[in-house]
Amino acid sequence: MTPRRIVLCADDYGLSPGVSRGIRELLEHGRLSATSCMVVFPEIAEDGPLLKPFLGRADIGLHFSLTKDRAFNTVALEAHLRPPPFATIRAALEEQVAKFESVIGRPPDYIDGHQHIHVLPVIRDAVVQAAKRIGAYVRSTTDPIGAAMCRRPAPFESIYLARASRKLVALARAADVPTNSDFRGVRTFRETGDFRTLFRRMIKDAGTGSLVMCHPGHADPLLGTRDPVQSMREGELHYLAGADFPRDLEAEGVVLSRLRDALRVN
Repeated sequence: MTPRRIVLCADDYGLSPGVSRGIRELLEHGRLSATSCMVVFPEIAEDGPLLKPFLGRADIGLHFSLTKDRAFNTVALEAHLRPPPFATIRAALEEQVAKFESVIGRPPDYIDGHQHIHVLPVIRDAVVQAAKRIGAYVRSTTDPIGAAMCRRPAPFESIYLARASRKLVALARAADVPTNSDFRGVRTFRETGDFRTLFRRMIKDAGTGSLVMCHPGHADPLLGTRDPVQSMREGELHYLAGADFPRDLEAEGVVLSRLRDALRVN
C-alpha cells in the first residue's frame, strides 16, 4: 500500500532562540516537513537565515502575528464586531512578508496565523490576497466534522477551527490558492498524557494532503516571557526526535511531505 503523504508543521519558529533551535534540529533529521516563522521578534534576524539550508527540503512559511502586544481575544472580538480597515491588515501582513523575505531570502511557501488569526474576518481576505501575489499556499484549519473528530485530543477546539476556516477555504478556492486538505494537531496544552499518545490520535486516518500542527522546542528564559507553553514543547521535541516517532508514522501508513508533493500525488 502506498503511504499517505502528510505535512508535519512546527509552529512558532522565531518565538525564542530555544524554540527555533529545537525546530532546526528536527528539520536537520527529517522529522518535520514544514515550519511557520514569526518575524515580530528581534531574534529572527539571527535565527531566520539559519533556515536557508532547509529551503526546498521543507515548507518554510510565515506565521502572521497580530498578538505580540494584544491579546488574541481582543483581536478576535474586534475582527467580528468592529473589523479593522482592510488596508490596515494588508499593510501589517505585507510588512511581515517583506521581513520574512529579508531574513530568509525568498517569499514564504505558505501563510498561516499565530493563534489561527488568519481564519478571522478581514484578516483571511488579506492572507489569501497576499498568498495569491507571492504564489504561496494558505494553511486551512478545516476538517470534516463527525465522529472521528470527537476522538481527537481537543474535539471542541477542532470543531471551532473547522467551522471558522470554511470562509477562508472558499476565498482560497475562488482565488486559485492551494490549501491543505484537512488539519490535525489541535490540543489544549492541558492534557496529562504523553505526547506520543496524543500524536497517534492526531494522525489517525490522516489522508494525503493533511497538515498536522505541532509545537516542539527547547524552553529558555526568553520563552517564559512570551508564551505560557514551555515544558510541553520539550515533550513534543523529545518524542519527535526519538525512535518511537518514525515507527508510529510507519504503523499509521503515512510519510512526511511538503504540501506541493502531496498534492501532486493526489
